[in-house]
Amino acid sequence: MFFFVLFSMARFGLNLGFWDRPLVIGLFWSATTGNWEFAVPAALFFELFFLDLFPIGTFIPPHGPFALLATLAMAHIFEVTQPSWGLVLIMLSMPAALLGSKLEQRHRQWQNFGYTRMLQSTRPGREHSVSAPLLARNALVQMCLVQGLAFVLVMGVLTPFAEWLLPRLQSRVLMMSVSWPHIWMLGTLGALLSFRTRKVYAFFLVMVFIAGLVFGMGYGVL
Repeated sequence: MFFFVLFSMARFGLNLGFWDRPLVIGLFWSATTGNWEFAVPAALFFELFFLDLFPIGTFIPPHGPFALLATLAMAHIFEVTQPSWGLVLIMLSMPAALLGSKLEQRHRQWQNFGYTRMLQSTRPGREHSVSAPLLARNALVQMCLVQGLAFVLVMGVLTPFAEWLLPRLQSRVLMMSVSWPHIWMLGTLGALLSFRTRKVYAFFLVMVFIAGLVFGMGYGVL
């Protein structure tokens, strides 16, 4: 919860550069817990998946740190190290990214009322003015409380659900030959969406086709 509140503040509350990026969070988590084997590869997946989504201006992207830290917390609880189990935890945690962005949007709407009161207090005849620093401080405190409570509630739901689900998936998951490169390839869908222009999409597909031909000829498939 501490990590979540800290790195959530870096999205909109405090400008701390790239502290809210999944890869940075994964490095901090690994340095604190010593779990480099799982945390960094999982963070790399989320970094690729949310590659072009930056919280700028009025745009509120999915809350990548929420999903990542939920994944890392469950991996720590259930002592998960294998990529195949990590993929299951990632899938379970993904909806938290959308929930986090919805909470941030709602929080902004709450702040609109305070901003309106501040503007109204500056009109002539008003005895007391609403302080902008006070509004900012209250907004930061509210954000910390809301984000922390949301993380606790989500983990309170995900942890018992994962505890019930993982044993039932054990036979199927152990049969999956999934490695971290496979999961990273899944994460590159986010990088692909970041191209945004049709010409780049077309160039990318042509290069994939050429690479497939070269690969197939090299291994005698074609």
